[in-house]
Amino acid sequence: MKLTYYGTAAAEGFPAIFCNCDACNRARAAGGRNIRTRSQAMLDGRLLIDFCPDTAAHVALYGLDLRDVTDCLITHGHTDHLFPDDMSYRRPCYAHFGDNGSKDDDIPVMNVWGSAASLLRATDYNAFHEDNLKKIYRFHTIRPFETVRISGYDVTPLPANHAPGLDAYIYIISDGEKTLLYAHDTGLFTDETDRWLKENRPRFDFVSLDCTCALEEHGGRHMCYTEDIVQRDRLKEAGCADGNTVFCLNHFSHNGMATYDEMKETAGKEGFLVSYDTMSVEI
Repeated sequence: MKLTYYGTAAAEGFPAIFCNCDACNRARAAGGRNIRTRSQAMLDGRLLIDFCPDTAAHVALYGLDLRDVTDCLITHGHTDHLFPDDMSYRRPCYAHFGDNGSKDDDIPVMNVWGSAASLLRATDYNAFHEDNLKKIYRFHTIRPFETVRISGYDVTPLPANHAPGLDAYIYIISDGEKTLLYAHDTGLFTDETDRWLKENRPRFDFVSLDCTCALEEHGGRHMCYTEDIVQRDRLKEAGCADGNTVFCLNHFSHNGMATYDEMKETAGKEGFLVSYDTMSVEI
C-alpha cells in the first residue's frame, strides 16, 4: 500500500490565508515542506480521501491524477474536507474523459462514501440536483463499525471525536495484507471507538494521527503532540499497534505554532513521522 499526502494543513492552510503570526511568517520564510495546503490523501493512486478546496492545486502543482479515480472517502462535511463546488466541475463541458479529451464518451461514475450527515453537505449543493451530475456521482452512506468493500479495500468507519452533528469518521483501511488507520479530524478517540478497538483488536501497520494543535495544548476535538503520544500508547495497550507500527502526524494548523522543520525535530524524539505535502509512504 502506498499513501500519498497531497494536503497536510487544517482549514485555513499554513501559512494561513490572511495571517501575520510568527508561525505563518516562519513558514513563509522557510518555504518548502513548511508550506501546507488543505487536507487530502490518496491510497495507491485509486482511493481518494477527502475532496478539499485545494484539489485543483494538487492536480496542477503536485501531480494528483483523478482521471481514473472512481471512489472517494469523506471524513466529514466541513468544507476543508468536502468542497462540492469543485466536485461539480467533473460534469460535461468542464471534464472530457474520451480519448485525447474527446467530448462524446460517457463520464465514469465516481462513488463518494461517508456518513449520511456529511454527504448531505454535498447532495444539498444545488448543482448536484442537475441530471448530468446525478449520472456521474453515486453517494453511499456507510455506518460506524460496518466494513464495506471499496476499490479493493476493506474499509471500516469509526466515530471520530469531532464535528457534532456531522457524524465525522476516522477510517480503518486494509488490502488484506497491510492495514492503516487514517485518523483525521479527531480529538482523543471516543469511548465508543476505544471499546470497539479493544474488543476487535485490528492490527495497524501504519497510523496517521491528527496533530492540528501541534505543540500547543488542546484537549478538544483535534489533537496536539502530547495527546498523540497518549493515543499512540492507548492503541498499543489495546493490542492494535506495537513497535513495528509506523505513526505519522498530520493535519497542522498555524495555531499549533510549529512549522514542519520545528515539528519534525520534536516529533522525532518519540519516533513519529511528520507529514508534508506530496509525502508518500510505502506501508
